[in-house]
Amino acid sequence: MRRTTSVAVAAVTTLACVLGLGACAQIPTSGPVRVGTADQDPQADLALLPQGPTPGAEPNLIVEGFLRTAVAAPTSPKEYQTAREFLTEGAAETWDPYASVRVVREPPMPDPFEAGTTIEGAETLEVGVRATTIATLDTAGAYTEAADPRKVGYKFTLTKVGDEWRISVLDNGVLVPANLFATQFRATRLYFSAEGEDTNSLVPDLRWFPRNSWRLDAVEELLAGPPEWLQGAARSLFPEGTQLASPTIQEADGDEPVAVRLSEQISSATAAQRSSIAAQISATFSEGAGRTVPVDLFSGTSRLAVDAVNVKLPATIVQAMFLKDDQLYRIEEDGRPVEHDLPVDLSEIDPTALAVSPATTPIVVRDGTDRIVNVSADGEDRPAIEGPDLAAPSVDKFGNIWTSGGKNDLRVLPPSGTEVTVRAEWLSGRKVLSVSVSPEGSRIAVVSHAPSGTQVQVAGIVRNDDDVPVGLASPLTVAGPVDGVGEARWSGLTTLSLLTRDGDGVSGVWTAGVGGQPGGGGQSRQLPGLTDVQQLAAGVTDQGMLVVTEDGDLEHEETGVWQPLIEDVDLVAYPG
Repeated sequence: MRRTTSVAVAAVTTLACVLGLGACAQIPTSGPVRVGTADQDPQADLALLPQGPTPGAEPNLIVEGFLRTAVAAPTSPKEYQTAREFLTEGAAETWDPYASVRVVREPPMPDPFEAGTTIEGAETLEVGVRATTIATLDTAGAYTEAADPRKVGYKFTLTKVGDEWRISVLDNGVLVPANLFATQFRATRLYFSAEGEDTNSLVPDLRWFPRNSWRLDAVEELLAGPPEWLQGAARSLFPEGTQLASPTIQEADGDEPVAVRLSEQISSATAAQRSSIAAQISATFSEGAGRTVPVDLFSGTSRLAVDAVNVKLPATIVQAMFLKDDQLYRIEEDGRPVEHDLPVDLSEIDPTALAVSPATTPIVVRDGTDRIVNVSADGEDRPAIEGPDLAAPSVDKFGNIWTSGGKNDLRVLPPSGTEVTVRAEWLSGRKVLSVSVSPEGSRIAVVSHAPSGTQVQVAGIVRNDDDVPVGLASPLTVAGPVDGVGEARWSGLTTLSLLTRDGDGVSGVWTAGVGGQPGGGGQSRQLPGLTDVQQLAAGVTDQGMLVVTEDGDLEHEETGVWQPLIEDVDLVAYPG
């Protein structure tokens, strides 16, 4: 959305109850019933028809009509042309709807005039609108939840133009009610190439673009390169200076490729780079399409030769494991427990957390809270990290074992056995509670605590040539309004599962989007019915989330319902 004007949307009242989603759940015939949840992303394009001001309308109706009309812009070919009809000529020229999008909880309505206010004979009036902002969308389409949603007032100044009231002063940007947000903006994952030798390993970054121009906006943001929170972890393969050569990108019919026309700089990319670039754009366009969308690259009007390549999206490819009576088990795809073929001796260990490498080994266990041991290593001299208050470990695909290192840094034990410290100034003064590395190894989710409360942040991982982490990028804050988070695990390409606990010890399980959640208003959502969870495990896999209750029951979600799977389980973990 890096255009002179970028997209935004305003509130509407008459459409607030038009759109809704329903879900059906299969009720089990035995065991306790818990209501589950599924991540839905309705990608249907809904075109709304904007209408201009009614002749002779009073000031509050002009404001209401402006708010109602602007909501149609992201799906209407007229974009904001009709909305500007509610403005004076000067305001229409200077108002920038793309400067800010504020997602609001309720459809904002004009406040009633104060008693004694006289409209007749007035030349200028103020109309107030109040709304609770729950999230913001910046000009690059990046979504951020408000940590402390609160009702904010907005003022519209109206002036008589001839016999008609028009808005002469208003804030840049617009308001969009949460229940309409996903119908006007399309959740779109951009795919950047991970740093390293493998250019076809892709890192996703979720953005929100207006539905009438989302392909164009997506390519513009790919050209702009990875965001700040992925700097050093992902990269752009486009030659410097490459721009779009066409103001539109049209959807192709059937299986025809989508033509992406770029400036002449794209011709300087190598054949391998062009193939990877086309694959990145194809992966971005294929999101929610139900099919693979092929892409043709053009340098101006010349079609470029592009070979097909296989890209790698983040995925948890090893089965979940659990610990029961000091024995390690795998969970088969059909839910059956199978003893792990690796002998693990836990006789001298007090297991309090389990982590498994995406490459099968190492398998590590936290011993109490002050030691993390590689239990899959041969011999008695097992590699270990020792220290007070260690966070539950995470093992990345390169075999690096991650945990907390006190305030201000993380501790990592690489396969070489030489421990390294990864410093992050944004953790200064905070106690790390949880770390979780994404399946592709480019991102880390960190839960930390300070007297001001807990915080969930995601940052890119900077590695050296041996894939050992050496630093973290600036963080992206996730799940701002969720309190009491103690644990975060990757449960989707851009989704985290969170385990919370309130002051009375009651647990909660939430899902939160890194850049918002597809569907709805992008907000974090609590899963109902889960109040006795001791531990959760999640992965980027169709097997879904697993939880261990305080009674030791391992449960999983099936067709939207939580069902018991295995009893008397101590620990559970997906790889990562």
